[in-house]
Parts: sequence; C-alpha cells; structure tokens
Amino acid sequence: MNKTERIIDAARDRFRYYGIGKTTMQDIAQDADVAVGTLYLYFKNKDDLIVACTTEFVEQHRREVQAVLASNRPADEKLRQYITGRFRAAEATRSGSRHAAEVTRAVLRLKPDRIVEEGGMILSTLSQILEQGRAAGQFQVASIERDAKVFLLSIAYFFPNALNEPPIPATEPDLLAVVDWFIEQWSGRPRRTPDAARKRPHRVRK
Repeated sequence: MNKTERIIDAARDRFRYYGIGKTTMQDIAQDADVAVGTLYLYFKNKDDLIVACTTEFVEQHRREVQAVLASNRPADEKLRQYITGRFRAAEATRSGSRHAAEVTRAVLRLKPDRIVEEGGMILSTLSQILEQGRAAGQFQVASIERDAKVFLLSIAYFFPNALNEPPIPATEPDLLAVVDWFIEQWSGRPRRTPDAARKRPHRVRK
C-alpha cells in the first residue's frame, strides 16, 4: 500500500468512527504514519480527503463491475451477484457508522451529483448484464434500455442513504425476491412456487 492509499484509508476510518467534525488532519497523519507536513502535500484539507474517499469507493465499484461482467457465470447469477454486492456495500456505508449521516451530507455538499452518478453506473452495468443474457439466449428482452431502467426503479427502495432511511427496513432476502421475479420474466420460464402448486386446478376425472 502506497502513502496515498494509507492516508485515504486512515481518513475513511477516522471519519467513520469519530465523525468528520471531530477528526483533525493531525489525527489522520498519525494513523497513516506520515508527518503532518507530508499529509498537506497530498491533501490540502479534510474536504480533499472526503472527495478522495468517495473516489476510492467509486473505483472499487468499477473493479467489482469488471469482475462480474468478465466472469463465466450465467447472466442470472451475475445479476444476483452484482445487486447483492451493491446492497451490502450500501448497507455497510449507511449503517456501519453512527456518523454515516454526517459523512453523507459532506459527500453530497462536495459531490452533489454523487447519487445520480452511482445510479448511472448501476444502470449501465444492468444493461450490460441483460445484453450478455440476451446474447446467450438466457434472457428474452425486447428493450435493454427500458427493462434496465424499470428494474433499477423497482429496486431503488433497497438502496436508501443515511439521510432517508425507509419506514420498513430493506432486507437482502426481499431484494433477491424482486431480482428473481425479474429473472423469471426475462427467462420466460417462471418457477413453480409452493403457492402456485397449491392453486393449480385439479383435473376432473371423467
């Protein structure tokens, strides 16, 4: 890990556990094992560090996207893997710290388009997964753009930020239920559920 990475990691941990307001540049320098003067050569203030932490989060997302798209898994497994990974990352960011709201407000102050940018990356990835599924004959999708957008809107409830917690907690099993419903529609082969089996009409013997 190089010096820049050490500083960003130290800043992220400090912001998460102590909050931005109570964190000083001296604290971050000490945790990163660099001199305060050296820290200021890389980042002029805490705002610079907040932006750097956000950029690292985006880069991690990009690496995950590349890994998912390059894997040999079927498209339905890629979709579950990607959405589950996004959910867990968002959950960790939102609820992994009692200072999450403070950090979120700071990020949106410095990067007001952050939520839109994240949504755009997710939408692009969904489109690519659907295209791979259609090319492999697994998904029957007439409009990649439309279906990816509808899917993203349908799962938006499961990705609140620390400033807008939903009244009913968003859970991973519920999210996967939504994902599986879409997969069934795209595959054209709905799975038989226990409820569906019970509702199937009995044959009348002649």
